[in-house]
Amino acid sequence: MSERIPVSATIVTYHSYDKARQAVESILKHTKGVDLTLYVVDNASKDGTLEKIKEEFPSVVTIQNPRNGGFGYGHNAVLPVLTSKYHAFVNPDILFDRDVLTELAQYMEAHEDVGQVTPEIRFPNGEIQRIGRRTPVYGALVGRHIFEKKLKPIVDEYLMMDTDFSEPTEIENVTGCFSLIRTDLFKQLKGYDERFFLYFEDFDISRRVRLTHRAVYYPHTYVFHAWEREYNHSFKYLLILVWSSFLYFGKWGFHWDYSYQKKGKNK
Repeated sequence: MSERIPVSATIVTYHSYDKARQAVESILKHTKGVDLTLYVVDNASKDGTLEKIKEEFPSVVTIQNPRNGGFGYGHNAVLPVLTSKYHAFVNPDILFDRDVLTELAQYMEAHEDVGQVTPEIRFPNGEIQRIGRRTPVYGALVGRHIFEKKLKPIVDEYLMMDTDFSEPTEIENVTGCFSLIRTDLFKQLKGYDERFFLYFEDFDISRRVRLTHRAVYYPHTYVFHAWEREYNHSFKYLLILVWSSFLYFGKWGFHWDYSYQKKGKNK
């Protein structure tokens, strides 16, 4: 009998106990083929999230952060304690109905050049989510919210609408809601860039992963994602989104469309 692959996963919470409890329950129920260590990191909630999680799921490792430093800050809290071979980033609004972590870990075992992998992402009703899989450009982000018809060609390129995703496919951008990364690579990168409080930290780490490894979309398994997109309902989150976009494009360079890639600057 072969040794089980050590895999870890982190859920970062902030006043989201109900969602986190469901995510934890589904992960523990369906993850059978790997040696799993599940962490729940709380960013200074006042709803007793960690106490409730620990009481209901004693096997879960809990970490209490002293402040709400954002998404990347929360995930980085596990960096000093990780001993796994692969590590999963899991949003609280993710649900499993199958052993996703085992299948993705086995895929990475067979493909040593892959640094990060994400499966098919579905809405709770089973519909496939259209998530950007190319490096974001400003025209695509504007086109997803305003001027949708005029900027549709840029948005379609961002979503890779002309690509057949029926088999594992190399992509440029891995969604932040759920993915698996090589733990040693996550540590080598020193985790997420914590200047991004929320949004764009996944774009950023994908680019850094791709400096040395491939990022892959793996369509043969899936997770469910509620994907509430708070910035559509909250001015506060919209401001965070805009600020994060300035940070991102300030770091990586401002591009309106993908013409710059056609000149060979494809990172």
